[in-house]
Amino acid sequence: MPNDDSSGPRRSGWLPQQIDPSEIQNATLRKGLALWNLKRGDRRMPARADITPRDMAEFLRNIVLVKVLDGGQEFEFRVVGDAMVVVQGAAFQGMNTAEIDRQVPGYGSALREVYIRLCAQGEPHAFRGGAQNGPSGRPFTHESLLLPLGADGETTDHILVIGIYSFGPGGKPV
Repeated sequence: MPNDDSSGPRRSGWLPQQIDPSEIQNATLRKGLALWNLKRGDRRMPARADITPRDMAEFLRNIVLVKVLDGGQEFEFRVVGDAMVVVQGAAFQGMNTAEIDRQVPGYGSALREVYIRLCAQGEPHAFRGGAQNGPSGRPFTHESLLLPLGADGETTDHILVIGIYSFGPGGKPV
């Protein structure tokens, strides 16, 4: 990850280690990736409309649906699952990353950096790690999957985030 300085999001523990999506350990995330691949078919990515809440019933509480704004330079949290609200310590639904930064300094910027890279690459991204002091103020561990969605099958207009989080090492998933 590009932000390796001793201040800002990395120091606060908000930027996890990026892993190859093939390294995902969590079964729910593997199912999410399989669903994304099934729905995209021979396209680079599926459209948002291709993946319904019914398709995601098993992990709906673990998602964030992010809308891409300003040509991929800003992002808005459109749908936020209950588990994500617990981990983030706030309901960021309807907020863009600049607004999130005002509530939790550095967090929105860290997300924006990852989302910009995902939009440019148009491929799934996966992350694993932990934070001693996450946005909720509590330590957590996680494995997360970020999946690009695009109405034209090529250009990312939404990002589907699926995250499995637990508070403390070995804790029960949220």
